[in-house]
Amino acid sequence: MKEALTLQEFYRREERKKGTIKKYGIFLLFTLPFLLAFLIFFVYPLFYGIYISFTQYKLSYPGQETFVGFQWYQVLFNPNYKIQGKVSTFKFYESFWRAFFHTITFAIIMVPIAIVIPLALAILINFKPPGFKLFRCLVYLPSIVPLSCAGAIFVMLFNPADTAGVLATIFPNTIFSEIKWFTSTWFSFNIGSNVYNVAYAWIPIFCMCFWGGWGGNFIILNAGLENVPKSLYEASSVDGCSRWHKILYVTIPNIKGQLVLCLFTTIIGYMGLYGQNYVLLSGGPFTASTLNGAPAWGDTSTLLYYIQAIVDGSNANLQAAYYGLASAASIVYALFVGLFTGIQQYATRDRKSGFKISEEYSKWKRIVKQ
Repeated sequence: MKEALTLQEFYRREERKKGTIKKYGIFLLFTLPFLLAFLIFFVYPLFYGIYISFTQYKLSYPGQETFVGFQWYQVLFNPNYKIQGKVSTFKFYESFWRAFFHTITFAIIMVPIAIVIPLALAILINFKPPGFKLFRCLVYLPSIVPLSCAGAIFVMLFNPADTAGVLATIFPNTIFSEIKWFTSTWFSFNIGSNVYNVAYAWIPIFCMCFWGGWGGNFIILNAGLENVPKSLYEASSVDGCSRWHKILYVTIPNIKGQLVLCLFTTIIGYMGLYGQNYVLLSGGPFTASTLNGAPAWGDTSTLLYYIQAIVDGSNANLQAAYYGLASAASIVYALFVGLFTGIQQYATRDRKSGFKISEEYSKWKRIVKQ
């Protein structure tokens, strides 16, 4: 009898092993391609980029770089720092923080608009007015237009009348014909001893980003609204809620997950603003003459433009000397994006009720017993 029990236990163990191998083997089989791609194209470049940021890296001599410590980070954070005591790096410091200011300001202005207006459109579509399916398609349509094509469209729209600008031709003697959108400065202001020029070009960039980017958030929020229980709207109607109160206290809380997702992706997307600036006017106009020659010294240059300007190969000396600076700027940029998204995730987290519900329930039970 004892031997039979031992054989049964052995059989169970073998079956358990086979089940574990089968379950996790299938899991690994399907996730292995992603894990390999993640390790090769994300984890390895991340740590290699951190390594490069501490070295004097030269593309023509890989593997022969010299360690320079925090030199490149000092360039970004110390305006008076000189590389090896000889070359002043003020231009690189100033152009980096100018690009950082452009990026943050644009994100602060653009993100709320890119959430609120698609949300309003999604709520409108949720009422299913006549032709809502066509309207839904038209709202999403710009999102599938390639960036280069969208850039060509907006260049044609905002060009001056003498270069066949559409808006300047249709609306003569208005701001569309009087303003040189891609070359002139709107206004200037000082931060300390530095002068910042705000270019009119930000308006075409803003319009292009909004036109091409609202469709994604609109679709996500529209899908979330479809899943809000209709019974909640019926109950709120019975309680005498107005349409505004239904939106505020029924709709918004029930699509919180979709709102958080849209906010998260939108912050990351606009903190990485680059393509629109590039296709419209290559980061210009270039009015800060004191920064001429520094990477990304244009009035619409952003952090990604700063990084790309160092490594794009257009300046051989700059590329050879400052790959470490580009890597350091990338790490600082990633930390700032992580900080902003972390704050957003913390601010929008689900609050735990603690003991409030249990305490209220206990109080209710005592009242019932009395």
